[in-house]
Amino acid sequence: MRILKSETIMGLWNLSGSEFHRKLSSREGKDLIKKAYRLGIRWFDSAFSYGVADSLLFSAMKELGHDDIFIISKVMPVPSMRRKAEISLRRLGREYADVLLLHWPTEEKQLYESLRELERMQNDGLCSEIGVSNFPFSLLEKTSKDFGITYHERPLSLIWSRDYSEERKLGLKILAYAPLGMGVLAGKGADDRRKELPAASSPMFPKLMKRVAGSASLALSWVYSKYPEGVISGFGKAEDFDVLSTIEELDDKTIKELDALSFAVSEDNASDNIFSHHWK
Repeated sequence: MRILKSETIMGLWNLSGSEFHRKLSSREGKDLIKKAYRLGIRWFDSAFSYGVADSLLFSAMKELGHDDIFIISKVMPVPSMRRKAEISLRRLGREYADVLLLHWPTEEKQLYESLRELERMQNDGLCSEIGVSNFPFSLLEKTSKDFGITYHERPLSLIWSRDYSEERKLGLKILAYAPLGMGVLAGKGADDRRKELPAASSPMFPKLMKRVAGSASLALSWVYSKYPEGVISGFGKAEDFDVLSTIEELDDKTIKELDALSFAVSEDNASDNIFSHHWK
């Protein structure tokens, strides 16, 4: 890999039996984690809601005989977020997470109590750093002033780049997930729920897809050209890792062309996320 300004992170969502992904056996999941480690990946992104993924990560590391990894985890808002964080840590065989995020926003009263609880968990040693995930820019701008969050995990791809340039001005460390648009940019999802993603309704979507032409390398290289703190990719089979060796620096002309297409597609729908969520 020739671009080194962003950490490459293995996302574990697809190891949890998500409806967007092919179901993997425990052995397959652990083998993928071990392959990632052998390729030099040390950051892993999980969540309480990913269930067995935590245990698979712990088991894979135990089989490898290593523990030098950086773990990002996520929990839903109060009232049970501390208990869920503690359960995740037990599954991971850890006393603390390197980064603990609030997984999704919620209504204001519960949100602020959740962020206060997140700060308390940090003070109690359950995590080193805290942050949020899937926040629209308006809410991120407000909460980042009121709380000591340092990370934001958000989708970033050619089909979803809304407000990314504004977010960078906040000084947060951005973790970019779904860099291939849930696989859509690599030509996947024509026969499953991915065809329902809001981006597909944009009049500019066909033009973007024609320009990318199913090139995972081009789509992923564009995300790395935005230099987030880390890029979170999911891997469902061993050959999926091959794309990492094809990432390259894009020339300015290509970046500007892709920027324009991405901006047009992102702005054509009213959601606050790659999914259909819209937070008031």
